[in-house]
Amino acid sequence: MCLEDPLESRDARYEFPRLSPNVSCDVPYHLDVLPDGRETLVTGDVKTLSEYCHRQGDNPFGFRGTCGLCSCEGIMRQFGLEVTEADVVAYAIAHGLCYVEGDSGMRGGSTVVEQVRILSDFGVPAHHESTCSLEDLAASLEHGRGVIVALDCGVLWDDANYYDGRANHAVTPIGVARDPETGQIQGFYVNDTGTGESGRFVDAATMDEAWVQLGGTCVVTDRGHLANEQRTAS
Repeated sequence: MCLEDPLESRDARYEFPRLSPNVSCDVPYHLDVLPDGRETLVTGDVKTLSEYCHRQGDNPFGFRGTCGLCSCEGIMRQFGLEVTEADVVAYAIAHGLCYVEGDSGMRGGSTVVEQVRILSDFGVPAHHESTCSLEDLAASLEHGRGVIVALDCGVLWDDANYYDGRANHAVTPIGVARDPETGQIQGFYVNDTGTGESGRFVDAATMDEAWVQLGGTCVVTDRGHLANEQRTAS
């Protein structure tokens, strides 16, 4: 339900509908403070969706390159499906939807096309997009859609050992942070199975360098998970 006056206890300058007119009223939002102390307006149920993240490699096949498959797992769990990494990896192997050769760090790797197929096969229709912007990503999250982004983990982790100037990792954004006064994107909250870190704040500049500048490729569900919950409840 959309609250008529969600910020009535705060200063009048916080006028959420004016700042983000495209936000679905079913997507929760709240005022918060960023790690650097700035005030922010967070859209997305970051606390709940943070629970859908774990360190990749939790499967009986010895596959360790499963960031995309684990991201699919997390998206499906957003839609209420009780699946595990092992379930998704087994399905991908059986249907030729992941790499099965090379060292353990390569096995289980998947493309955006394969991720779309897996999500759709499990009943979560999705598509892939490219040349997306930070505003495009924010819009998807503000409409409650599940998103997987393909980015350079070297930039994301600020680790030269993993930097190779290409999209080599998949993470799941679960919330967007905007400046409460201007509406400018400050960053995103992401679940990263590469580190097992859930709900990590990634500033806009880092996301731009790690994702947008490398093609802005992502997988986006065709509907929001909150809409799915409402249909199930009805």
